Amino acid sequence: MVAIDNTTLALLLHPKAKPPNHPQTKLPLQRCKERIEQLILDLDADNERVVIPTPVLSEFLILAGKEGPEYLEKIQDARTLLVCPFDERAAVELASMELADRGKGGKKAGSEAPYQKVKFDRQIVAVARVNGAHTIYSDDEDVRKFAVKAGMKVVSTWELAIPPSKTPLLDILDDHPEPPTAPDGRKNKS
Repeated sequence: MVAIDNTTLALLLHPKAKPPNHPQTKLPLQRCKERIEQLILDLDADNERVVIPTPVLSEFLILAGKEGPEYLEKIQDARTLLVCPFDERAAVELASMELADRGKGGKKAGSEAPYQKVKFDRQIVAVARVNGAHTIYSDDEDVRKFAVKAGMKVVSTWELAIPPSKTPLLDILDDHPEPPTAPDGRKNKS
């Protein structure tokens, strides 16, 4: 069992979703779609079920807007996607997480985010953990931090494997969205 956050869910369900920025380059992640496709293949090969915590589902449906019902139907029809609620077990887990952090000096566990976001992120991790997720796919810094504290493996989009290329000679074109520049500084019109 693995869990996903909103960014990963959006990338899984919406092929034209905007890729996140790589934290080092601050540029959109290269080959994001291929990374997500490889993740799907890997999860399928391992017969993994994917936990979607209800706080993640809520966040995603807000972003989806009027297309939300269509996406919800896709999620409900997928055999590998499992929507899991913030229920009594998750509430107990969340309380345990926060009390441990308060015992170390702060209810926000060093996060700079508003407390409401901290609580929301902890809910995501609590739901994932009580439903048996060993890994969470997330780009959110606080979700990552809380998941690591909870003993989970965390994988960001930029850490996903890039599948081997079927056209390695053409890959350089993907890395350079601008047309090449001529020696005199003019852009080639090819």
